[in-house]
Amino acid sequence: MRRYKSDQMSLFFKLALVNALALCIVVFWSGSTITDYACLLVNDYGMNGLELNRELHVCFLQISVIAFFLVFLLHLFLLKRLIQPLKQLTEYAALIKKGRYPKPLKVASNDELGKLSEAFNNMAQALKNNDKKRDEMLKDISHELRTPLTNLTGYLEGFQAGIIQPTPALYGLLLEETRRMTRMAEQINQLDGWTNFHQTFGTVPVKSIIRETIDSFEFTFKEKSIAVESNIIEGNIYASEDALKQVMSILLENVCFYDVGGRVMITGEQIGNIYRINMLNNGRYIDPDYSERVFHRFYRSDSSRTLKTRGSGLGLSIAHEIILMLNGRIGLDTDGYDHCFWIELPLS
Repeated sequence: MRRYKSDQMSLFFKLALVNALALCIVVFWSGSTITDYACLLVNDYGMNGLELNRELHVCFLQISVIAFFLVFLLHLFLLKRLIQPLKQLTEYAALIKKGRYPKPLKVASNDELGKLSEAFNNMAQALKNNDKKRDEMLKDISHELRTPLTNLTGYLEGFQAGIIQPTPALYGLLLEETRRMTRMAEQINQLDGWTNFHQTFGTVPVKSIIRETIDSFEFTFKEKSIAVESNIIEGNIYASEDALKQVMSILLENVCFYDVGGRVMITGEQIGNIYRINMLNNGRYIDPDYSERVFHRFYRSDSSRTLKTRGSGLGLSIAHEIILMLNGRIGLDTDGYDHCFWIELPLS
């Protein structure tokens, strides 16, 4: 919550102003009071010499005591208003330490305390979001591992009891499932790494990066009998070369796993101040109403989650995290079977 007043004074200037104001009040009030009292004593009472000095000393002491208490109260009132945000910060920090996230602090100024309050609000919101993502991820991981572990346990218990006869094909299915869980664990670490690791950014030639990534999948495309066509225009973006290669690899790997048409078309073009990459193919069915969900962690269009399911449901989520890190966008346009995965990144 951000609500700035019209003043843009720093905290140092505010404290200096409070002290100067208090000093001016003391000097002006004391000086004018002593002057008026001295004139009264001389003109009305005819005092002079030692008697006048004695009366003025008494008056000065009385005025000093009164001025001290007035300045003390003024300082107490003004400094309390200045320091109040620090007290709130302390209370809010104690709540966050206990795992509770209160409403954001009110930012009532643009001085150092105001900026500190705003930074604290941003930190608290980031911690809250991270806790939420962590809880969601733990639930997803638990759900994803429960089914394959249950299946593996059932088959092993069947082997032990002699109910199920082991065959090479069945061993192969079980081995593939253990490999899938291993890939899942590796991708979870990879996803956390891309989320928290800051890449080196620079000018990246998109065409050469896409060509290199396509060439690295040449053997896989031949093995899957997938024909690749491309129409890529030259363009430079401000990004991380490794990050862009990782995204392209994830998308091409997704094509290899789920393609059914035997053909993929990859295009790259400049549209205004962005560079757009399209990857079109005919793949397994994806409900058009849930096209955004393919970028959610552990989402798979094959909801049966059988032993034959190879994907971990994390690849596209990793791609989504990387593209956000590159200040770009990623999406999917589909009618159910004809898919177009697209990426938009700002030109350098």
